[in-house]
Amino acid sequence: MDTKLKNRHELFMGLLLAYLAIITVVLASGWYGTVSVAGEMSLVAIAAAAAGAWIFPLVGSFQTGNEEIFKAPFEAAALIGLTVICYSQYGNLPWELHAQMVTGTTICIIFVGMAASYWASGCLRHISVMGLRAYMKERSLLVRYGKWIRMACRRGVKEAKSGIGKLYHSFEEIDFSERNNKVILKIVTVNFLILAAVCTLWVFGIFALLVYSVILFGILRKYFNDIRGKYASLLRITNRMAEGELDIEITEDLGIFNPFKTEMLKIQAGYQKAVEKEVQSQRMRTELVTNVSHDLKTPLTAIITYVDLLKEEKDEEKRKEYVGILDKKSLRLKALIEDLFESSKASSQNVTLQIVDVDVTNLFKQVKLELEERFKEAGLDFRCTYPEEKLICALDSQKTYRIFENLLINVSKYALTGTRVYVKIYTEAESQTAAIQIMNVSAEEITVKEADLTERFVRGDASRNTEGSGLGLAIAKSFTELQKGSFQIKVEGDLFKVEVRFRLKEYPAYENDAAVRENM
Repeated sequence: MDTKLKNRHELFMGLLLAYLAIITVVLASGWYGTVSVAGEMSLVAIAAAAAGAWIFPLVGSFQTGNEEIFKAPFEAAALIGLTVICYSQYGNLPWELHAQMVTGTTICIIFVGMAASYWASGCLRHISVMGLRAYMKERSLLVRYGKWIRMACRRGVKEAKSGIGKLYHSFEEIDFSERNNKVILKIVTVNFLILAAVCTLWVFGIFALLVYSVILFGILRKYFNDIRGKYASLLRITNRMAEGELDIEITEDLGIFNPFKTEMLKIQAGYQKAVEKEVQSQRMRTELVTNVSHDLKTPLTAIITYVDLLKEEKDEEKRKEYVGILDKKSLRLKALIEDLFESSKASSQNVTLQIVDVDVTNLFKQVKLELEERFKEAGLDFRCTYPEEKLICALDSQKTYRIFENLLINVSKYALTGTRVYVKIYTEAESQTAAIQIMNVSAEEITVKEADLTERFVRGDASRNTEGSGLGLAIAKSFTELQKGSFQIKVEGDLFKVEVRFRLKEYPAYENDAAVRENM
């Protein structure tokens, strides 16, 4: 740097510091009658320091005004200048000058303030040098980076809207079926934080609180209108369901009422099942009346016919034959009525059980032995697998006997002649039950559904050519369930399989029940 130029800069700096020091001393050593007067004098001192930033550059030999320090951004210079003015007017400075409580610290603060006002004024002087448009374009951060600032503001507004939206919709997801202490605490906490931020604004707090109240009113109003609209949608759906439109699809977003959507779907499914069950019940009731009428009418018609023949028949041998037929048909009618009565009692569970310890295997063998003649006439070959240990269950022996009897009689009536019947009695370790499994091949094609085979007066042969009441399986199932057992029928093509299970009273001490013996 040139020596003369350096000397001129040193001279300028000395004059500048002396100038600022004189203003500081004049301001600090004066007497001010009121705080207002002290504030006015502080403002005059700041103006004097600021004026210096415009006067000194006019002296060409000072070579000042274009230094890098005066090329600060417009926003920084304006902020510093306003800060100095505000402090000189509303800070402690006017009061200290009025009370003549000026200390070394106060003098330093005044000097720094004068220097800051000089610097800020020097920065703003370039407006007159460069022109307002060129100055703002080069020195203003808002102008230079306005595009990015606008983008940042838009993104901030978008994020704020998104956050408010998430908070708003989070209220819609409240599940009224659970405790909502956390949700309530969340709402209260958010409101508390907002009000706390507003309260820190002092003078502007009331204005901010008004703005917040207006925004909150708008949000709550929109929220209330949304709830009202979704509630109306919910009512519309329930009304359509009440009018019998059970297959309505609920595709609308019900907001806070979304938990009810699942319940509505359950109600729909329940109604549909109830309707289907009622339709099935009506159908079964109609078939029941038809079947009962047919099964009662057949032997009754035969009895009436043979009674008429008996009245006119003179041949003693013929009369004996008719009497035998009448006896057979009357017994058939009696058995049918007894089955109907017993099935009705079992369905209504109006049955008294005499519970005793029953060996399921031995009871089944006894029933099978008593029906052996029927099996020979039907040409059936039994293959039985029995466990070596006793399977003791707490059952009513007579009702259990009737279960086995009905199942085996059903086999003798409907199994294909000359085929094998498989019987397996075993224990199920996991459930601790005694299982009885019977499998046979049906003589006729089974066209009835598995679930319908245990209904009253339903037979495997739709033509009803075989003798029977159609109550055997229904009675067996009812007696099984009355004794807390399970009764299951499976049909695979012409293969008919029935499984009965009872809870074991005395579970075997050993787990290996694979050892069995076959009884032909």
